[in-house]
Amino acid sequence: MTLLLALALAVDPVDAEGEGDIVVLDDADPDTTDPQETSASVTVIEVDDSLPAASDVSTVVDSASGTTVQRLGGLGDFSGVSIRGSTMRQVQVSLDGVPLNPDGSGAVNLSSLPLWAFERVEIYRGNAPPELAAAPIGGVVNLRTGSPSGLGVSLTAGSLRTGHGTVVAAGDRGPFEGLFIVDGFRTDGDFVYFNDNGTEYNLDDDRFETRLNNEKAQVNAHMRLRVGDDRLRLTLMEALLVRDEGLPGHAGSPTSSVRLSTRRSLTSAVVDRSPGLWSTRVMGWALVLDETFDDRQGQIGLGSQHTVSRFNAFGVTGTARGAIGSSAVPALTVAVRTDRYASTDLLSHTSTDATRWALTPSASADVWLFSDTLTLTGVMSGLVLTSVAGQDADRLTFAAPRGGVLYRPVPNLALKANAGRYLRPPDFTELFGDRGAMLGNPDLQEERGVQADVGVRGVSPSSWRVQGTAEVGGFWNAVDGMIVYVQNSQRTAVPLNLEDAWIRGVEAALTLQYGPIDSQSNLTRTWSLNRSQNPQYAGNQLPRVPNWEAYQRTAVSFRTLRLGHSFSYTDGNMWDRTNWYRASPRPVHGAFVQVSPKAPWPSIELDVLNATNRIVETVPRNPLDPSDPATVQQPLTDFVGYPLPGRTLLLTLRWETP
Repeated sequence: MTLLLALALAVDPVDAEGEGDIVVLDDADPDTTDPQETSASVTVIEVDDSLPAASDVSTVVDSASGTTVQRLGGLGDFSGVSIRGSTMRQVQVSLDGVPLNPDGSGAVNLSSLPLWAFERVEIYRGNAPPELAAAPIGGVVNLRTGSPSGLGVSLTAGSLRTGHGTVVAAGDRGPFEGLFIVDGFRTDGDFVYFNDNGTEYNLDDDRFETRLNNEKAQVNAHMRLRVGDDRLRLTLMEALLVRDEGLPGHAGSPTSSVRLSTRRSLTSAVVDRSPGLWSTRVMGWALVLDETFDDRQGQIGLGSQHTVSRFNAFGVTGTARGAIGSSAVPALTVAVRTDRYASTDLLSHTSTDATRWALTPSASADVWLFSDTLTLTGVMSGLVLTSVAGQDADRLTFAAPRGGVLYRPVPNLALKANAGRYLRPPDFTELFGDRGAMLGNPDLQEERGVQADVGVRGVSPSSWRVQGTAEVGGFWNAVDGMIVYVQNSQRTAVPLNLEDAWIRGVEAALTLQYGPIDSQSNLTRTWSLNRSQNPQYAGNQLPRVPNWEAYQRTAVSFRTLRLGHSFSYTDGNMWDRTNWYRASPRPVHGAFVQVSPKAPWPSIELDVLNATNRIVETVPRNPLDPSDPATVQQPLTDFVGYPLPGRTLLLTLRWETP
């Protein structure tokens, strides 16, 4: 790290004039990703007024092909993302490249992140760029802040006594650039849902109930200061979260007093040096996550609990890139990190303490051939992991090579292929955690995966009246030791390793812009296979990997008026390894109306979520017997036993000043 820091501060600019045709790195914005110029399967979604005001990070991520967002109920409830059939922990979520869950150390709650603090959302499905120092089995969701200016205010009020407010202030003076964002959200979450009381064959105890103990309240503060220019720049960032919520539990066993409090701080300092032929970046960061779980009445899990836990992660990442002639840019990235997990049971006065050190060196190169028609990307990454829990210490060494090919016969057409090897160690919560309904398993082994994908992406020529992009791809993943949470008869979930799992699928995405009409569509078909030696599970579909997912959003603008409709669909989702419990199909419609008068008047928008009020679905009584014609009523859920709300109205006012 000292060598890289010295390189970042000491390399002199190189005068390229008269040296022939060479690659100059400082002409490119390192914070910009163009899906047309990378072999990676990546979707980039701009966060702007084209999105409905009711959007959050989970809905934006869910609108990309290959993604599945699982929610624990209504507005603001936990939501995590799966990419191409991965688990939620197999996806890394980062803020400006700074990880919130390094090496998959937890499932990030997307509802805890303020969407309007960011300029765009990048969803890497599989192979991620080496500068992120991440090689997760599923992919990476990277949230990037931009360079806004002026003042922006957004206020939302609506159903379920929901309120949401965001203030964005940004500006620059000389070499200084500042960004400050405060985002607050609260809701009672007391929606009406259908409860079959866990007895699918007994209709006499079916009823509609009100969701209790589901209120949420959180505040985010996001601050960033930049000093310098494109040649030498220092960036300081602080992202704070304070969140308190009730945990309503399974619909058949509602709770009245279970609480969870979360405090999170993510701090980073980044030095970028781009003097010409060399580009270097040194980043130091610290993550502190505190959680307090209070179930002293024993309403979730197997008994009374009151625990306090803390997860700390401190890391330094250094990256150096240099041009060799006109056709190659090699890079070296080294990341060093230490994690610590400490948990105390305030009732039994017992504690758990574990520490982990990680070293991740990575060497990569981008090579351009045939006048940039063909691009080859290769990465050789390693992981040296040392874990200490009590008196036990384990060391793990793993090599993770991966690479990609990008072929562009014409600038508007890109053919892509990627392959790689990946690893994720079990996180501390999976090993030692205890959250009432979710217990730890200290015997878990690491997950090892192999992944490959191919795809074609096209962009319409600028001369066409219809502008847009089209993308079609296929993917194949094999995971040995895949960790899944399995629910037992006490409705407590325990993580277990699957012996072997295969996931393959095809995905398609289309965006169109024609005059006042813009549209975004995607479709994903996934096949999954449990290759366990246990005949009870062998050949079954993997839990929580749906067969079909589709998304479509269309909007039409008429001067100051903008109308839009969205539709999402999920089907073929199994909740357990035996494939006995199949979730009901989930078709959900949404709509919005926006009026944007000229300044200084604010824009006003009405959003309708689940516009058709779909909360019950008719499904086969016995999904394992196709010859049985009987059907039953089943609540619409996104996670087993956690219902989704019906029709929800949200009204938003927005002001912006230059």
